[in-house]
Amino acid sequence: MELNELKTHLDTVKTEIKSAVEKRDAEVKQNGEATEATRKALTAATDRLDAIKSDFDRMDSRVIEMEKAAQRNFAGAQEAKSYGQQFVESNEFKAARSNGTDAFRVNKTISGLAASAGALVRPDRRPDVVINAERPRFIRELIQSIPTSSNAVEVMRENVFTNAAAAQAPSSANTAIGAGEWQTKGQSNVTYELVTVPVRTMAHWIPASRQVLSDAPMLQRLVDSKLMYGLNLLADSQLLYGNGLNQNLTGLMVDSGVSTVGEIATGTSAADLAGAMLDHIRAAITKNQTFDYYNVNGLVINPVDWGTLETAKGSDGHYIWVTVPNGGESRLWRVPVIVSNAMTSGDFLLGDWTMGATIYDREQMDIRVSESHAEYFVKNGVAILAEERYGFGIELPKAFTKGSFDVAAE
Repeated sequence: MELNELKTHLDTVKTEIKSAVEKRDAEVKQNGEATEATRKALTAATDRLDAIKSDFDRMDSRVIEMEKAAQRNFAGAQEAKSYGQQFVESNEFKAARSNGTDAFRVNKTISGLAASAGALVRPDRRPDVVINAERPRFIRELIQSIPTSSNAVEVMRENVFTNAAAAQAPSSANTAIGAGEWQTKGQSNVTYELVTVPVRTMAHWIPASRQVLSDAPMLQRLVDSKLMYGLNLLADSQLLYGNGLNQNLTGLMVDSGVSTVGEIATGTSAADLAGAMLDHIRAAITKNQTFDYYNVNGLVINPVDWGTLETAKGSDGHYIWVTVPNGGESRLWRVPVIVSNAMTSGDFLLGDWTMGATIYDREQMDIRVSESHAEYFVKNGVAILAEERYGFGIELPKAFTKGSFDVAAE
């Protein structure tokens, strides 16, 4: 093959390489990698480029032999460049290389996809653990707590107080000074009921391996806090809805001594329900205050019902009642509101939380870790246990009033 033919082939290959490079770049931009056809075309063009270079090398060998012979006859003449050297130094070869030919000698375009080099890219990881949101306030925080050293607490609960206080006076009306002397005074009476408050054990546990706790110390702290959070959720349920059976506490919404305003009046329409809910809560406050005027210092209500109250509108579209505290507590009828999912939607409870009931704390929350369970010792397993013991006494049930937002059936 003559030099001119080689140059023509080089121009053709350069055009093919340029076209293949442009097509490859467009495919990588759009799809993340080049198609198989494009990669094959690029490989074929570079192979032809290598073949042209081989032809130049063969031609170069022949020229070198000719030069050696010429040098013997024309000593001192300027040494001519070989065809191979001229090819490597040519503008055409340099242009082909500048188009990235060397980079194309791979079978597949490198990218961040899983089938390419994606496994080599290491993602960042946050040092902390993202946990679910937790209940901001618990029912036990509203109630006074007293320590006890026994498994039960006896409470004298007042039943009826008959007030017969009166002026000391004779049987017949007499306004004279001293007329009431030596006369019988009024006799009042108070009856009490002895109530035994049992201390119950509340607990739960989870299994874990000793290795993972040793390798990730933060994990045990997370587990411990989550176990304690679970006990607080259980306490919310027990203090409000415990049925008193099978080692459960008797909750405020279950105790028969707690006052109730019942359901909303029969016939209340859906359009009037929000306003009726406001009236119902006010009626509960009144009922609570009639029992020697307890200090109503808390209303526990479900978020759904609270949302209904805050967004209630009159027939003309205005909000019936709105309170948007800035950094303060929400109030309804001057009573602080505790919005909690511990209260079932449709129920509410208000009262004097500081004196109406007591938590008798036998053992506060405790976390224990032990391998003395089943086959945990030989398997390097541990049991993480969270436990507490307490009783719940409702000494003054009339300090609380409960109610329902359900409309009474006709």
